[in-house]
Amino acid sequence: MSRPPLLEDQVVDEWLAGHASWHRASGHLVRELDTPDYATSIAIVNAQVTLAEALDHHPVVTLGYWHLRFELWTHDRRGLTELDLFYAQGLDELVDAIFNAVVD
Repeated sequence: MSRPPLLEDQVVDEWLAGHASWHRASGHLVRELDTPDYATSIAIVNAQVTLAEALDHHPVVTLGYWHLRFELWTHDRRGLTELDLFYAQGLDELVDAIFNAVVD
């Protein structure tokens, strides 16, 4: 599958302006969230698998008891592409729709 080209910094900045739960760190998109317990953390990780597989785009996920960190970049492009924005938007929708009641 052909990967999309790298995004201009301005495009990423504009996207970030509308997505307060994400930030850029070392050229990657990052979202961190706290959960009420380990089971909720695992449920979020499991729920995002369908999204990641559908996009053929997989985040680096750091799992803690009450904390999750999702880090995105297009590995083979060594930077951010529209795949990262698509995944990030999808994760936001998933968290909002399914886990909003239990996630801080």
